[in-house]
Amino acid sequence: MWNKFLKNNIVVIKCAMATFCMLLMSAASLVAQKIEPLSAALTALRPVNVFPANPKEGYVFNDRNKDTKPSVLTVTEANGANLISAEIFASTPSHYNIQASWKSEGVITKGDILLARMNIRAVYARQESGDAVVNFFVQQADAPHEKSVTLELNIGPEWRTIDIPFTALNDMPAGEAAINFSFGALAQKVEITNLQLLNFGRQATLAQMPTTRLTYAGRQEGAAWRKEALKRIEEIRTAPLVIQVKDAKGKPVKGATVHARLVDPEFIFATAVSANLIAYDDSASNKYRKHILELFNAVTIGNHLKWPVWRDLQKREVAKIAINWILENNLRLRGHNLVWPGKKFTPADFSRKPDFGPSFSDSITKHIEEIVTYTKGKVYGWDVINEMMHEKDYFAVMPRTEAAAWFKLARKFDPGATLFINEYSMLNNIASPKNIETYLAVIKELQGYGAPIDAIGVQGHVGRQPRSPAQVLTDLDMFKLTGLPVQITEFDINSPDEELQADYTRDFLIACYSHPVVDGFTMWGFWEADHWKPYAAMFRKDWSPKPNLAVWKNLVLNEWRTNISGASKANGVINARGHLGKYEITVTKGKSVVKEYYQLTKDGKLLTIIL
Repeated sequence: MWNKFLKNNIVVIKCAMATFCMLLMSAASLVAQKIEPLSAALTALRPVNVFPANPKEGYVFNDRNKDTKPSVLTVTEANGANLISAEIFASTPSHYNIQASWKSEGVITKGDILLARMNIRAVYARQESGDAVVNFFVQQADAPHEKSVTLELNIGPEWRTIDIPFTALNDMPAGEAAINFSFGALAQKVEITNLQLLNFGRQATLAQMPTTRLTYAGRQEGAAWRKEALKRIEEIRTAPLVIQVKDAKGKPVKGATVHARLVDPEFIFATAVSANLIAYDDSASNKYRKHILELFNAVTIGNHLKWPVWRDLQKREVAKIAINWILENNLRLRGHNLVWPGKKFTPADFSRKPDFGPSFSDSITKHIEEIVTYTKGKVYGWDVINEMMHEKDYFAVMPRTEAAAWFKLARKFDPGATLFINEYSMLNNIASPKNIETYLAVIKELQGYGAPIDAIGVQGHVGRQPRSPAQVLTDLDMFKLTGLPVQITEFDINSPDEELQADYTRDFLIACYSHPVVDGFTMWGFWEADHWKPYAAMFRKDWSPKPNLAVWKNLVLNEWRTNISGASKANGVINARGHLGKYEITVTKGKSVVKEYYQLTKDGKLLTIIL
């Protein structure tokens, strides 16, 4: 009888023992995770922890995954610490599709310095590296949900303390800030403990806060991807620059001094600009305009050509002043944007109405006709539609074929403009390939309706955790089949780590300039006092330069801005190689000086100058 009992129950006993051991291991692991202490100076400031004291109650867990097995989030307590465990059984098109959210318990005031702290580890993650991918963000709990911080975390199997300092962008009374994690990037299981959101008010600065130093694959000196990219730049962005000097009788001139300087690259190196700062006449505006001319060969007016702003006649006059200055200084201008199909980006007299009103479609048509007619010959291209993947309010009241009609209207009123579609959530995180697939499907759909799309805009906003440049290159490969050029239209890297920011600006620039589908790169602003993400600027408020500015200057104004001098040989020829674009060529021999402008193209045709 006893043997029979053992035989029947041995499996149960083993399972119970295994479960008990796992619980002991988990508890032991958790006990070991004491969060790294703050400095005595910061502790003395007595910051308020606005994360809920009891996270087991009041949280919201949303799972929009269509997979048959729903994801699981649990909050338990072990040895005085709360353990948040999230297990995701299938990845989703957007990491936001699976997220957990807690509302704050304390007051947050705009400008407060906050520090998010936690211990976190990946139990497993279904990707080659084994790293889990989690997004952490703090935002307004209600619309418009403006985020004070957002950060993609790449998490390995070992417990790690993460410190994330940031500045509150809004006033958020108790319960009006949401502390969020999104998990939908991968099938994965993640554990988080010791989560705090400490509010220091105005007692401390960001510089005093501990910060987890992030990095990215391929950052190291001598990285293989970078060597290949630099070689590719030489192959696709340069051509032979061969100049022959002859006299009036057609004979070669030996010993003439030839100076060739690239004054306007074929590739677009641009920035977003403020029409107000360009139009006004004060010391800040003067510096602002000076740096535009020094650093860039093209611009995008950030706000003044958008529909709601253009309708304001006073602001329209400011835009016109800015446009005149841009053209007078031989800068290329990109129009942004004709249609942004979200209610919050629509003039108020339409957006206040549930269905935008009966004349809405005609008003869009009228706006396109009016502004494109005015800018004809002034812009080299237009973002005809901005963020159609994400902003879909218009298509609740009109067919998606209308989007193609907007492209056709833009072509009608300015046949010479390059017509772009523009979008975000690409080149910057693990979900990029899926988002690019969706974007390509939207482009193909509009082309099927007859939309004359000439080029593809990819915004390129980067958070604190950059995507590896090798992956950026494979992301860009996905656009090859369209046969359309791509521009990086709104690049910034929103990180307080200036060294990381500079290194990634360098590597992202090199990757994009080396890729054959890319023909332009726009920084989304450059001065901290006029930047939607102040960390991302290249100049601080006092105009002191940041390390990412030095990177831009070194690549764009030095390495890729050909500037050569030499003497012609016996056959009158000087041989060189230069980056493509418009050159100022000066030839001097004795008292004879000739200056010419020459467009170097890929065919590298011989230029003959008569001295």
